[in-house]
Amino acid sequence: MKKFFGSLFGGLVLGLPLAYWWIGYDSITYSQFNLAGVDEVIVREMDFDFVFYASLLVVAIAAALFIFWSWVEKKKRRTFLPQ
Repeated sequence: MKKFFGSLFGGLVLGLPLAYWWIGYDSITYSQFNLAGVDEVIVREMDFDFVFYASLLVVAIAAALFIFWSWVEKKKRRTFLPQ
């Protein structure tokens, strides 16, 4: 359980800044004007492509960390076993 949550936390810590840097978050903002040309509504939407690709990147990094952690534990166990 510790390995799973540690890998997930590491994926978040490494994946979100990388996603922000590589993919680039673009907030979608547009204005709706009334008949007099005055702002009636300013709409801010989430960039769903960014959220999707960032979540894929976080999961991929977490999986890679989990596999690496398992490999290190297996190597550590193998070196301490009697021959």
